[in-house]
Amino acid sequence: MNKRYGSVNNWLIDLPSGSILHLVTGERKRLGEYQLKLLNVLMQDAGKIFTREELTNLVWERRVIGNNSLPNAVHALRTALEDDGKKQKIIKTIPRKGYVLEPEYCCFVEKDEAEVDDADCDAELPEEDDSAGLPPVENDESDSEAEAGPGGEKPVAQPASHKQRYLIFALLLLIVSFVSMMFADEFTKHHQGTTLEAEEIQANVYSNIHLYALKSGNNPTGEHEHLYSKLKGTLYTLNQQLRPDSVTMNVYFLSENQTLNYTFTLHSPCDDKQLVMTLYHWRIDPLKLNNLILRETRRKLSEMADCKES
Repeated sequence: MNKRYGSVNNWLIDLPSGSILHLVTGERKRLGEYQLKLLNVLMQDAGKIFTREELTNLVWERRVIGNNSLPNAVHALRTALEDDGKKQKIIKTIPRKGYVLEPEYCCFVEKDEAEVDDADCDAELPEEDDSAGLPPVENDESDSEAEAGPGGEKPVAQPASHKQRYLIFALLLLIVSFVSMMFADEFTKHHQGTTLEAEEIQANVYSNIHLYALKSGNNPTGEHEHLYSKLKGTLYTLNQQLRPDSVTMNVYFLSENQTLNYTFTLHSPCDDKQLVMTLYHWRIDPLKLNNLILRETRRKLSEMADCKES
């Protein structure tokens, strides 16, 4: 029986199998659930500029995700569709607006359902990473401005060796750390043209953690108490981990609508670390929110120099 399928650059979107099928060569690539859903959303309304918030709501619905999940998914789609992150012929990044799928590469085709189902799966792409704080995997200057973090990968003609990938990743971490430090400093002063005020909350509750609520005219009164009630268990756990190593942590946060801007700094006698995160729909699942913050804080702690060895 014939069925109507969407196609992008000769790649047929097969939602039931979670893959895309090349109409000429018959090659099949399996995509992650949200990568495929993102491609289908863009294809169904090709030519429309989707904002990042729209795509986050349509694809991830109300899940708590990291600020790099969308750029990572777009990068994976460009790779699968044989697009170029620099030229962006198929999926384009519109600076300070969002993403658009070029309609000239899209069409609908009628295919025998049995023919599509019988095709073998030749390749599988990794699912996107929903963790916050990690650098996006593509070098996309316009996108990095909107996501408050630089990109990181240049197109190459052949697969990089393990050593090359390690060097690239190390360079990315240095760039992201530098930009994050500048962003955090500016973020505490300006937010969409509004001066922010930092107010310490829950003073003297934790021996090694200081909490600062950033206030603007857009966030409702009492919002920081609501957030603190969700995180106090995690903060207590982290404080217990910080004390033996004499590490102090400052946390700055600002919640507006469904977005939580969360920045923390770590300081020890011999090292400093910092991480800026933007979390969407953070109110929906407190458990995932706490797990994410706990995991990312511990990750930065593990990167700090050991003062005992210095």
